[in-house]
Amino acid sequence: MNKKIITATLLISDGPVEHAYFIDLLNISPENLINLLSEINSEMRNIELGFEIKYDKNKSDIKTISEISTYLNNVKPPSILKGLSTPALETLAIVAYEQPVTKLKISEIRGVESESSIKTLEARGLIETDGQLDVPGNPMLYKTTSLFLEKTNISSLEDLPSIGEYFNSPNEEE
Repeated sequence: MNKKIITATLLISDGPVEHAYFIDLLNISPENLINLLSEINSEMRNIELGFEIKYDKNKSDIKTISEISTYLNNVKPPSILKGLSTPALETLAIVAYEQPVTKLKISEIRGVESESSIKTLEARGLIETDGQLDVPGNPMLYKTTSLFLEKTNISSLEDLPSIGEYFNSPNEEE
């Protein structure tokens, strides 16, 4: 019954499900949950289903297997990243690497005002506010969301590729 509950939940959820949900609901240990997820994936491979459960130690999601993704282009919904302008993508990259970061710092790095790109990224749920910087004017700080990680297929910010020393400034307003 646990496998049915897990697969049905992942199938109807709109994104990853935290493991704490399954652990509490099914009254199982984290290790038992990981074993169940592995068993489900094995069973789905054996009957040649077109999807698998992608999981880490904290959350799970159901995904299509990579070898059939090209066959799904006409039926799957467009990516939340599709259609983002170059300025919005630049802004998203800056927020991802510099977070938490102010609008002023984003604009300084890009060399142009970034208000429109920030609004677009917030509206799509890829960035969010993360408090305020404790300096005069108390500017808002921005960070990426879990949706950003999900849609870019990155497990954590530590998995972002290294891009050199330019973005390694420890001080926000240098």
